[in-house]
Formats: sequence, C-alpha cells, structure tokens
Amino acid sequence: MYAYEKVVDSGADQLFSRIYKKLKDENWVVVSYIDISEMMKKQYNITMEPYYIMDVCYPPAARELLDDNYDIGAFIPCKVILAQRDKKTKVIIPRPSILSREFLNSSGKIAEKYEDIIINLVDAEIK
Repeated sequence: MYAYEKVVDSGADQLFSRIYKKLKDENWVVVSYIDISEMMKKQYNITMEPYYIMDVCYPPAARELLDDNYDIGAFIPCKVILAQRDKKTKVIIPRPSILSREFLNSSGKIAEKYEDIIINLVDAEIK
C-alpha cells in the first residue's frame, strides 16, 4: 500500500491540533499546512467537512534521505492528511519508501525508518 491509512472516530479539527502539537514536541517541523475546507469557504463559498494537509519534516531524516538519494526531494517533506467524513476522520500518511523504490531505484530502508517514527507519533495521538 502506498500510504498508511486509519479511520478514527474523532473530528479532524481536534486531531489536527493534537498531531500538530505532538510533532512539534518531538522536534518535527511543520513546514506548512493547508486547511482545504477553510480555503474553499473563503475563496469559493463552498462548505465542506474539515480536510487538512500537513507538510512535516524531521531535519535529521531529510539530511539522511538526501545523502542516500538526492532525488528523494521529490517525495519530501512527509505529508499527514486528515480527511473528515460523517464524524469520522481518515488519517493518511503517504510512504516515501514505496515511492522511492518505485521511481528512484532506492532500497527505501532509510525512508521506512522515519515512516515508522511518524506513524507511531501520529498513532499515539489518534487512539
């Protein structure tokens, strides 16, 4: 599977706050985030359920990944997606390891190491 996915019985707004704080507490950098539902409301007057896309980076991981394969920049920073539907939120974290194996002839081992870390951090906040 190209991404880690889990559906939880929590709202995306609450999950966003908890995950954002957890990542910052663990020295991950939230490079940016997009609140899709807010953007749609402000720019197009379209109402939709909460949907967030977070770009996150752990600088030592980025360095190690870039040292291994400079083209990995096409797949980082990591993304954490929170998509709410009917009071449930799907959490999606694309896996750079799979993408790098598919497209960069990389073993993906370094990416897997950091995927496991971010998945564990996120899992701790969505249980």
